[in-house]
Amino acid sequence: MEKRPKLEACSSLSPSKGSLVENSDRISNLPAHIAHHILSFLMMEDIVQLSIVSKWWQELCISIPSLTIDSLQHGIFDFSLFHFQNFLDRWMIQRNGMKMVQFCVRWVFLKWHSEEYRFLTWLHDVVRCNVEVLYLDLVMVCPRKFKMPLCVLHCESLRFLTMDLNGAVLQMPSSTGFTKLQLLSLTSVRVLEEIFVEQILSSCNSLKKLCLADVRGLNNINIQSSSLKYLEIWSYEHDDLFHLNVFGELLEELIIHWKFTPSGGRSLKMSTPHLKRFKWGGFAPDNCFLGNLKCLHYCALSLEHVSSSWRPPYLEFFHILERIKELVIHVLCLKAHRESTGTVSPSDGHIVDPVAAAEEIAFCRACARFGLGLYLYHRE
Repeated sequence: MEKRPKLEACSSLSPSKGSLVENSDRISNLPAHIAHHILSFLMMEDIVQLSIVSKWWQELCISIPSLTIDSLQHGIFDFSLFHFQNFLDRWMIQRNGMKMVQFCVRWVFLKWHSEEYRFLTWLHDVVRCNVEVLYLDLVMVCPRKFKMPLCVLHCESLRFLTMDLNGAVLQMPSSTGFTKLQLLSLTSVRVLEEIFVEQILSSCNSLKKLCLADVRGLNNINIQSSSLKYLEIWSYEHDDLFHLNVFGELLEELIIHWKFTPSGGRSLKMSTPHLKRFKWGGFAPDNCFLGNLKCLHYCALSLEHVSSSWRPPYLEFFHILERIKELVIHVLCLKAHRESTGTVSPSDGHIVDPVAAAEEIAFCRACARFGLGLYLYHRE
């Protein structure tokens, strides 16, 4: 094996003694993993410049295990972007299957058809390098559609996949995949298949964490998994979603933030017997079934709108107060319930329904009796 070259030591004049002091190169003597960690703080453009300093630097830059590329650092029509793309093409070839831990891409595609081959070639190369973490933040102007490459779908080394398509359509191949995936995060994605989520979960047998944020095109989301431990669902004031069903035998943490135009016919059903942490924000649907929450230790409610027929879930916690250690309730949740049910008058705040008011008082007293930390907070 060729001995790696040393950078030439430089000499400087010591101001105190007036003598020459040798400042030897230290970075070339570092172990590779430490040198790679230092390079991880640099932008890709800096790594490009370092790679032409010497052969040793070139080999070090080619072998870095994590790479982040961002086309937004260049102008859309900047000539330097084309040079950068050509460098990436050569860089991927020179890696020749060398192990890659993480690959992050933030890219704007003005014409996907003219750039598709190059981008898919990069993905094929990182899959060949046994990538473990893949982050794709893609802006697609024409057409606004991205089909998941088969090479990514069948990547055995892939453990974490995060995708933000900025509103574009995501199409999944009909074949199964993601058999070893542990984390999947989809943001600002539009789907065409109603059973999109079910298709993914059916093949992701090792999935531990699922995050769905602003996934449009679904009237029903059915989460049924025997492996999930963490689930996060964010739906921002889109009227697509009507029914949310969560069935997770091993689920330990659940975050739901669901906003919609208030109307009937929406429902939330849960069956999470081992749930420990539950955060629920946004609006409350008319029909809620929270199921067995015997293992719940922490609950945070920040619901801003409820229907007149809705019974606050915190009033259903009486039978599990001995187990809950911390309960956080946004004051808007109390206010919305009181005004919608007529417990208090919206105009002057006077109590109208003493029975409902007594329920809340009894609940607060029960919290104090069990030594439960109950926090009422207000967020502007």
